[in-house]
Amino acid sequence: LADDLLDLPADASQMGKATGKDAAAGKATLVALHGANWARGQLHGLVQQAHALLEPYGDDAQLLKEAATFVAARNS
Repeated sequence: LADDLLDLPADASQMGKATGKDAAAGKATLVALHGANWARGQLHGLVQQAHALLEPYGDDAQLLKEAATFVAARNS
């Protein structure tokens, strides 16, 4: 979901790569099917679920929690 959200038409110079390739290729992504707002909500929910599932592992899982948060929040 995160990568498909990044592929939405945006400023390619900000992204550091060409955008809109999925749409141009006719790829049926969840973002294309349900919309960006839905995908952002799902992504947020998945990150929260990952954090909850990792909670029993305490500090040993901190890096995984941070990685999930980073991937969901990145914009390039």
